[in-house]
Amino acid sequence: MPMGLILSGKLRFNAEDGYVINDKKFKKALDFILLSEGGYVNNPNDLGGETNFGITKSTYDLYRKSKGLQVKSVKDITSEEIDEIYYKKYYQASGADKLEDERLALVHFDTAVNMGISRANNFLVLSSKDINKYLKLRKDKYIEFAQRNSSQKVFLKGWLNRICRLEKFIQNNY
Repeated sequence: MPMGLILSGKLRFNAEDGYVINDKKFKKALDFILLSEGGYVNNPNDLGGETNFGITKSTYDLYRKSKGLQVKSVKDITSEEIDEIYYKKYYQASGADKLEDERLALVHFDTAVNMGISRANNFLVLSSKDINKYLKLRKDKYIEFAQRNSSQKVFLKGWLNRICRLEKFIQNNY
């Protein structure tokens, strides 16, 4: 993790913008996500491309440009940038912040990060906000990805393990 990343139960502060993310539900969910998304990766088979802490280079570039900042390597992303990107671009943008059920909010947020906001919102509707149905839709989609594109088969076990970790995290923490 980047130096200075503040985990559960503490405030997250963005020095540049001077705001504090004081959302316990978000912080708990982000802690789980960072366990799955930690570290720099540039796997040629990953359709997301170069990433660090689950944030793609393209997402990071857009974020930096929106702030009027020069583009830099995603390897150099700060903990404050990680927090803000996840909070604004995934947690709030997906509507996870509006879900009353913390477990569902985590599943939805994690899906938005791993599969995109549009797909996460589609799963939310199709599942009628039932967590088990939501996770089955997600699992089935992962299997479909691997079947349709052989280069993605290498990721299937990790994707399915992520769902297992998510289910265990929900069971043990909510």
